[in-house]
Amino acid sequence: MKKILLASAAVSLMFLVGCQNDQPEVKSTQVENGTKTKENGENEEAKSVFTRKDRQIAKEKAEKFIVLLTEFHGRSIFSDEDNNKVHKELSQKARKQKLIHPESAFANPQYTSFVERTKEDSKLILRRDRFQLGDEFEEIYYKYIDVHELRLPIKYTVKSDTSSEDVELKSFIRFVKTTDGEIYILDAPMLIGMDLEKKDEDAYYDEYNRKEIEQEVKEELNIQ
Repeated sequence: MKKILLASAAVSLMFLVGCQNDQPEVKSTQVENGTKTKENGENEEAKSVFTRKDRQIAKEKAEKFIVLLTEFHGRSIFSDEDNNKVHKELSQKARKQKLIHPESAFANPQYTSFVERTKEDSKLILRRDRFQLGDEFEEIYYKYIDVHELRLPIKYTVKSDTSSEDVELKSFIRFVKTTDGEIYILDAPMLIGMDLEKKDEDAYYDEYNRKEIEQEVKEELNIQ
C-alpha cells in the first residue's frame, strides 16, 4: 500500500512539473526590454531587426567614426573660417564613408565639449586614447512609433572648464537600419540626430496623431 501511495505521489509531482514547464513565460512590456503589447492586451516579444552581422557592421562603423574624429585633433577652430572648414570636412568624410545617417548632422565644433581654449587659439582635443567604446549592444524598441534603435555605450574624456582635472563623460552611439538594410549612425558625440525617445514620448501622449508621428519618423529616416 505504501508503494502504491509513493508511486501515485511521484506521478502527481511529475504531472505538476510538466504543467509548470508548459506555462508561457511572462514578458515585460517595457520599451527598454524590447517588447510590445498587442491590442488585445496579450504580451508579444518584439523581434530584433538587428542581426549579428548588423551589430558587427555597427561596431566597425563606431570605430571608424572615432578614427575620423581623431583626424581633426589639434585643428584650430578659433576663426569662423577655420571652424566652418572643419565642420564641412567632417561632414564630407563621414558621408563619403557612409558612417552617419543622411538626416544627421555634426554640431558646430565651437560649441562641443572637445575644445581647449586659450586667448590666442581654440583647438579641438580629439585624441584616440580619450575615447572608449563599450562591448555590449542594447536594442531599444520604441513601441509607440514602432521603431528599433541599436545603442553602443561610449566614454570620452574632455578638458574641464572649471578645474585642472579632466572629466569623463558617458554617452551612446545610436544606430538605425534603413529599409535597404544599411546601418547608419544616427547620433553620437559631436553628432546630432533625431531623438527617437522623444518622438516615442510625443506619440504616447498624442494618441490622436500617433500613427501620423510614426509615419513621419519612418519616412524621414527611411526606416522600417
